[in-house]
Order: sequence, then C-alpha cells, then structure tokens
Amino acid sequence: MRAYYSTYKHIRLFVLGTPEGWHVGLYNLQQRKWTDLDGAVKDTLKEAKADAQKKAAAIFSSRTPGLKWH
Repeated sequence: MRAYYSTYKHIRLFVLGTPEGWHVGLYNLQQRKWTDLDGAVKDTLKEAKADAQKKAAAIFSSRTPGLKWH
C-alpha cells in the first residue's frame, strides 16, 4: 500500500494506493473525524490527487493553492 497526504488549513487530504486503485479521503484535524471518505476508486494517482484538491476546494469555497504531497 502507498499513501500520500497534504494539509491545507485544518483539513488533511489523503490518497491511499491499494491493488484495486487509489482511494481519496479528507480528515478534519480540528474535529478529529473524517470529513469526506467515499468508496470510489480512481485509476491513476494524478486523478486521485486532483479529486482530493477538488473536494478540499468545495469545503473552503475557494481554490487550494499548490499543495505539497508527502
């Protein structure tokens, strides 16, 4: 399993790689709970990261500037 994460304000974006594909999840660090964790599987890492950024932008109603993935 591979995992990447990035943090924007108080939301941590996760992209988790499994044999089936890439899963996306958003975790709220202040409330200590998952904000958005769907069961959708993305085919590529690029799609998964773009989906995570889109979901974070929807939460904050603004663009997320260039995120650094770890």
